[in-house]
Amino acid sequence: MTHPNAWLKIATGAILATSVAFAASGCTTTSASPDNSAKSLTYWSMWTETEPQAAVLKTSLESFEKDTGIKVDVQWQGRKVLEKVTTGLLSGDVPDLVDQAYDKIGPALAATNQAADLSSVLSTKIPGEEEHTVADVIPSKYFDILPSYGGEVKNYMVPYSVSNVSVFYNKANAVAPKAPTTWDELLANCQKAVDAKMGCIAADGDATWANSYWFDYLINRNMGDGAFQKLMEDKTGAAWDDAAVLKSAQQIQELVTKGYIIKGYDASKYPEQQNAWAANKALYFLMGSWAPAETAKYAAEGFDYGAFNFPSTATNASTANDTLLFGFTVPKKAAHQDEAKQFIAYFSNKDRMSGISTDANNLAARPDVEAPKQLADVAAILADNETRLPTDGVSSDVIDKGFNPTFDKLFLGKVSAEEYVKEAKAATIAYWNAKG
Repeated sequence: MTHPNAWLKIATGAILATSVAFAASGCTTTSASPDNSAKSLTYWSMWTETEPQAAVLKTSLESFEKDTGIKVDVQWQGRKVLEKVTTGLLSGDVPDLVDQAYDKIGPALAATNQAADLSSVLSTKIPGEEEHTVADVIPSKYFDILPSYGGEVKNYMVPYSVSNVSVFYNKANAVAPKAPTTWDELLANCQKAVDAKMGCIAADGDATWANSYWFDYLINRNMGDGAFQKLMEDKTGAAWDDAAVLKSAQQIQELVTKGYIIKGYDASKYPEQQNAWAANKALYFLMGSWAPAETAKYAAEGFDYGAFNFPSTATNASTANDTLLFGFTVPKKAAHQDEAKQFIAYFSNKDRMSGISTDANNLAARPDVEAPKQLADVAAILADNETRLPTDGVSSDVIDKGFNPTFDKLFLGKVSAEEYVKEAKAATIAYWNAKG
């Protein structure tokens, strides 16, 4: 995937599906509820069995079996799990429960009306926390930003993990230890970095999906919430004529021409410069909240992970932050929907979901779950600001074909801001004309 789900990007090598049936592993116990003794649940996961997220889920799946008597068969399919699900829709061979990122679940299941409505889950009391429903503990803003993808069901997903795109930095750096809050402050710190013979912004030339976060945020700050979506979905291309679009492109161009992006980025391959940033060779790195976990082994001695919200470009600019959601969905053709929904509510328990933070070092969808130390700033950003989807949640197809090719030229310094806007407008028009 080229946008924006970086976990799908950083998954490398062939992913082998490993099937683990808890009954076969000796995890099944006699049910305390005879009525459930014949019930079962099939779960296909986006994680591979050796990943920490899988370990967290395994623990809850085992206890779910013990507490409910519902037999669980889990298959650790890996990142391409939805490809198997969509194939299975034709034959009727589908799981009862699946997890993935919102921008994979939406196009694959919600857009085709193959996702069950999970609204009833939101009003379900959480086992072990009967004083709370799922809707009480998972912020409504996460459901509000989910795009429908043209489908009939709005609540097709219940998130259990959240990732946020923030500007990461080393709080212990001597060049600019104070996080900037405005674009001008960021540029001033970039100049300090250059003067200190240090890169300011780390970026890998081939990581268009990550580099485009800069333009996405600038459009948001300069034009407001929803502006990027309007830009990419205007079939006439007229939205590209807005002066704020050119301003955003010029701000990217300034980063390039003044040498604020780390030297050699244009020829580097991800995650080369990401690792260079962790080694204190650049001040800032705009990336999802998986960055600390990905760079920990490359971090310089004493590196103190910090993060700040993308800077403001004007007094009344939006402060919304890019948020990526990962969670559960239930195929509409699933044979055991009730059991699947029951597990979603079960895993929403604070103690169970806490493993996403303590063991997987990621942010849990429940804000009352304490964030990992290295993501404390990110958790604060999520709590203190409005939430949006990267590129306002527009389809990956228009991003891949109508945006990325021209943006690459701007970010790599191959065209001017004016040339970029002209080419990007033409590319957007061409994309929609080809769609008919």
